[in-house]
Amino acid sequence: MKKFTLAIVAFAAMVLASCGGSKPQQEVADQDTTKTFEQAQLEAAVKMHLDSLSTQINDKQFAAIEENIKAGKIKLSADEKKVKPTYLLSPTASANATSIGQKYAVMAMLTADKEVASLYEMEVKGYDEAISKLVTDINDPAIKKAQEAATKAEQNKVLYKEMEAEGRINFYWILTSAATVETVYVLSQNIEKFCAGYTDEQVANITFRLFCIIDAVDQLSVYDPQIQGIAEALNPLKDLQATTLADFKKELAASKEKIEASRAAFLK
Repeated sequence: MKKFTLAIVAFAAMVLASCGGSKPQQEVADQDTTKTFEQAQLEAAVKMHLDSLSTQINDKQFAAIEENIKAGKIKLSADEKKVKPTYLLSPTASANATSIGQKYAVMAMLTADKEVASLYEMEVKGYDEAISKLVTDINDPAIKKAQEAATKAEQNKVLYKEMEAEGRINFYWILTSAATVETVYVLSQNIEKFCAGYTDEQVANITFRLFCIIDAVDQLSVYDPQIQGIAEALNPLKDLQATTLADFKKELAASKEKIEASRAAFLK
């Protein structure tokens, strides 16, 4: 959490410095000791909260759209496959991702969209090449280690652990946010078809995951300017709170424009 730690320390220092005024040398020394303790407490409290949120979402099964497609839970007829979706993110979007945060987000979104494209028997070579290029550009060892994990849940746990150790915890939440938003976005584009593979429990896990992600991003947005934009992008999704498939379908339909706006914000 190197970058995150420095941001917290800087924030705490500004708060303490705002008291102002000249202090005797001994008082300054005492204040420095207190400041160090307060910084440590602040950092520990935020880290503990983020660790808890990560554990909660990774302990619950998250059925991303690509997972249900791979499992054969979402199927298309020959006629349905002829009508190609126009809402998928083009692989060329990777060229517009300039910052590391954008690269993480686009990588997650293209990974989800690749499986949807494959479902419609569209060409996916461009997706593979774009994703591979983004992985190379990001150059994060955590991604390779996560790919070696047996399950999606284990992959996420490895990602969190490794990215925290690397000081990239802010990027972990950007990656997780983008993957979740893209799943919700794709579901909203063809609700009856794409929700067919979901259970009430999986739906509840999706909305709970959103709640935890929004909480985590709100915490980090105080310290990291890159996260502030993500927090704003996620804000429209706070209305998604369903715990049953029937209610989730209704919420997706009612929030379709908000979901589209949220997804678009990730690509700015």
